[in-house]
Amino acid sequence: MKRKSKAEEPEEKIEKKTRRQRQKRDYHWAWIPRMFVKPRGTLAMVSEQEKAVWMAPVILLAVAVLVAVVVAAPIKRVNIQTGATIPDDFQWWSQDRQQQFLQAQQNLTSPTFMYLFPLISGLAGYLIFWLLCSSLLYLSLTLAGSRTSSQKVSNLIAWAMLSFVLREIVKTIAIIATKRLNDNPGMSYLIANDAEGIMVWIKGMLRQVDFYASLFAVLVFLGAVPLSGLKVNKAALATAVALLLVLLLAGLPSVVSSALSGMGGSGFYYF
Repeated sequence: MKRKSKAEEPEEKIEKKTRRQRQKRDYHWAWIPRMFVKPRGTLAMVSEQEKAVWMAPVILLAVAVLVAVVVAAPIKRVNIQTGATIPDDFQWWSQDRQQQFLQAQQNLTSPTFMYLFPLISGLAGYLIFWLLCSSLLYLSLTLAGSRTSSQKVSNLIAWAMLSFVLREIVKTIAIIATKRLNDNPGMSYLIANDAEGIMVWIKGMLRQVDFYASLFAVLVFLGAVPLSGLKVNKAALATAVALLLVLLLAGLPSVVSSALSGMGGSGFYYF
């Protein structure tokens, strides 16, 4: 058997090391368009990965949120400066309360409130949603008898959240086209903004219900059923339970916001 020369051994090690580094840097950007053309096959490739492959969809979602915040900021500033945000009963307030409200509105036009806080809340909302949905789905599948790993479930949820990238893109286009902000996203328009009690919670949940959330649920089902290794009915039921729990929890920020501010129906667009 021919032995390798000393000169060949370092070259082979360097080549293997370069290949490993290339694999580590591979964020699988080519999978993004495939998700909307062949979602089942793409999710199957995602589920085969033992390591974290969520970087590409997370980066894309973060960029989409950033663009939406930048586009919405000038519209928010105009609404505040023109008095569009003044309550209907403003004229009946005391003069001191009116001055305090107007001063607070002026403070909201600073870059911190126009850009930084909306960006942080948007990114944090999706991050919490990702972690919560991954944890609940993994727990539900495990209790149903699945032996899949938490990393694979986390990858699945991250790639299914590409549907929310579409949401942010459409929202940005709508803001540019109409010069208006949507104060009642999803199906929250079905409940009045001055709702109280349990209706605030329901309104918070309805804020999340739209076409893109439905697409997310479909993608999760397409990936979770084969990933779990369970029978279809059992895997589908476990996935449905996890998504329902996430939806129920999605209404809680509106309840907390209503209790703190005394204004029903407010809250983050995703937590």
